[in-house]
Amino acid sequence: MAFVRADLWQRYGALGTVGKSASDIRKEVTAGGWYANLAVDGTIRAETTKDVVNDILTYKAAACAKVRQAIAKHTPDADERKRLFGLLRADMWLEDRYLHRMMRKHFRHGVSKCDNQFIVRSDKHESRIVGGRLTVTIRIAKQYGEPIVLTTTSSGKNVDLTGCNLRVILKGGSAEIHYATENAAGRPCGTAEIGVDKGYTEAFTDSDGAHHGETFGAVVTAYSDQVSKTGKARNKLHALEKKHRAAGRTAQADRVKANNLGRLKLQARRERTQKRLRTIAYQAAHAIVDKAAVVGSEDLSAPIKGKVQWRKYNRRMSAWAKGVLARALEEVCTQRGATHVVVNAAYTSQMDSFTGLLEGRRAGDKFYCANGDVLQADFNAARNVRARIHDRDITRYMRHQQVKAILLARSSGATERHEASVGRRRLRQRSADKSTAQL
Repeated sequence: MAFVRADLWQRYGALGTVGKSASDIRKEVTAGGWYANLAVDGTIRAETTKDVVNDILTYKAAACAKVRQAIAKHTPDADERKRLFGLLRADMWLEDRYLHRMMRKHFRHGVSKCDNQFIVRSDKHESRIVGGRLTVTIRIAKQYGEPIVLTTTSSGKNVDLTGCNLRVILKGGSAEIHYATENAAGRPCGTAEIGVDKGYTEAFTDSDGAHHGETFGAVVTAYSDQVSKTGKARNKLHALEKKHRAAGRTAQADRVKANNLGRLKLQARRERTQKRLRTIAYQAAHAIVDKAAVVGSEDLSAPIKGKVQWRKYNRRMSAWAKGVLARALEEVCTQRGATHVVVNAAYTSQMDSFTGLLEGRRAGDKFYCANGDVLQADFNAARNVRARIHDRDITRYMRHQQVKAILLARSSGATERHEASVGRRRLRQRSADKSTAQL
């Protein structure tokens, strides 16, 4: 199945999907008989092929979403946008140079390195309890061997595999069985409207000033620093292994490679950290939805151009910026019936949340307001995110230059109104003084 995955991605990873649906691609595969001679059960081969095709088309859909954002920023002409959106929706993006260029940018040719899993159709497996453990039997064609019996570590309680396709993943000397299930309805959400600012030290800060997931940054920092330290030590061992091998000490080089340069512990450490971060993120998201029916958050899917950070910062943020916070907030809101509104993130950290204008100054974790008040910077940003939920002028995919122009125009208008009101007060004061003198 690893060969099937790699071959399908090679054939359909980019231009091969133009004008074709999932059923069209599967018909081509079947008619071509490309994998008929593989010594694999036919249903496993067909279901795995379907899984790969769906992955490719999902990747393509994600690229199209990025291109739609680019179109919205590309031209303010409504008719031109409509034309480009229509070509993209009809999968005719090869006919327009701009669309073709954008699709080449976001829909790069994919490559599959997955070699440890296959899909089992729902009618080709059965489960029962044997010795207090759930046992899954996979039926395959007789010419390919006997049925595969997998004894799990589960007691089988609350596990119903009826009508479910199974994904069997081999990891080391064990196997994992994955299946799809529907999430039960969550507990009711709150009633408030809240904006949240995603952070590093803590997972979220809401517009009420509360911090959620305060251990998030500590976990990421500890993991990132440990990985960096281990990587430096492994580089020295790798150089030593190459030195021994070049000098003809092959046995010693093999021992260093086998005993000191493995990946099992590193992978286990990474999985443990990802689980911890996922737990923290979902607990924080639930705490927010406990009091909110409408949650506003920033769209941080695109990096800030021209902003270059120091190397340690980039290393730590690369471990954090995996979308776990955005995914947790979206899934929790969906499950519990809350509305998740994603807003444009431009200048939410540089605005004064009391005036709504581009004034004040941020310095580290503090924001100095125009009236002299000092706020926690993430709290100030969360208030701005909440205000932007109902901002009709600033849309989600608007360029940051346009956002800045709108904010500066508002600041200019506020200044002019303020000066005019001050002038009227001074005029009234002078007339009052004059009338008093005449009396």
